[in-house]
Amino acid sequence: MNEEKPRLKNIYKKTLAMDLIKLGNDLHHTMRNKNNPKYQVYVFHDNEKLIQDLLFITRRNPINNRYENNKK
Repeated sequence: MNEEKPRLKNIYKKTLAMDLIKLGNDLHHTMRNKNNPKYQVYVFHDNEKLIQDLLFITRRNPINNRYENNKK
């Protein structure tokens, strides 16, 4: 009877949300951003695949790569 609620993760960047969907992650729902109602928040199931895909997208992002190269 004590059913656990699914863990969810909010994504605030539309392009990131679209990339996650393309990689096969399930979109749970969308909602308006409470701080700025003209934007949507994309809500995904928080699971190992989502975390791995977020890491993959972050590592392949050229802006992040440029930042990492300048740090050295």
